[in-house]
Amino acid sequence: MTKRGWTKLLLWVGLVVIAFALPTILRRDPYWLTVFCLLAINTLLVSSLRSVTLINEISLGQVGFAVIGAYAHAALMMKAHIPFWPSLILSSLFSALIALAVAYPFLKVKGIYFSILTLLTAETFRLVAYYWTSMTGGSLGLTGVPGPGKQQVPFVGEVNFDRPANYYYIAVGVVLVALLILYWLERAYISFQWRAIRDDNLLAGAVGINVIGYKTINFVIAAFMAGLSGALFASYQHNLSPDTTSRFGVSMSIYLLVYMVVGGKDYFVGPLMGTTVLMLIAEATRSSQQYQPMITGAIAILVILFLPMGLVGIPKQVRSWRRVKRLRAAGVDGVNPAGKEGKA
Repeated sequence: MTKRGWTKLLLWVGLVVIAFALPTILRRDPYWLTVFCLLAINTLLVSSLRSVTLINEISLGQVGFAVIGAYAHAALMMKAHIPFWPSLILSSLFSALIALAVAYPFLKVKGIYFSILTLLTAETFRLVAYYWTSMTGGSLGLTGVPGPGKQQVPFVGEVNFDRPANYYYIAVGVVLVALLILYWLERAYISFQWRAIRDDNLLAGAVGINVIGYKTINFVIAAFMAGLSGALFASYQHNLSPDTTSRFGVSMSIYLLVYMVVGGKDYFVGPLMGTTVLMLIAEATRSSQQYQPMITGAIAILVILFLPMGLVGIPKQVRSWRRVKRLRAAGVDGVNPAGKEGKA
């Protein structure tokens, strides 16, 4: 392993250690523990959105699959009395099944049309939850969603995971495993097919790649992860609301896209960076809550204009700027912002 590889590994290990140490660090301030728990769940949701970009599409429907995962998880635990862990998986699979059902017609279109379809579908799922009173509680919302309850943990004993400080470990652990799966998939053989489709859809089909098939696999996996984030959220909050101002409104779809772009959509760690920075800024400016959308929008505009690779790409962007400066100082003409030389 190269020195750079060891540095990245140590950085990831450090982040994981800090993440699992937070309940101890913040034991006197449970509010911030709630913030970091939601941050982890949101990171998974944004990562599911980024996963779709591997096939050169922007899905604004990840919130819709989170709605399905959340309400399916609540129904399985409250009405079918299925335990937490099987319910968590089944509700995520249900989101994936719905994605599979709509994948073929959706993936036949591209670009802005795909984004509009997914956004409208997410809003449709929210409205179904809003008007299906007998199942979801309708406009009044659904309360009393069970958590994991008391469970036996090896070498620890019985732990009540309904307590926020303990549920945090479940949320972070599940999100970590899900992110590792996405990371592995992004570097597995199937990722070559996705990237070929992203680079040139027609050429990929011409060389024998089943374009719709591989797109469907990507779309379904992303929906599974979105449903998983919704299920984790349901058991953490113990209540769900399908109101337009809730977590499942249209504005959340826009925020997820902003988190991804600000963090850096070309980097796997981009969703984590963007979600962390923007959520912490939102918490720091909570006293001026009415101005938060403008603050988030201003940050997004500045990043797009001056840091097109996102916050994660800052080191690479700085190296590019320095190289351009050195080339210009050496009298090389025709240097573009990416640092490529023209004719001297």
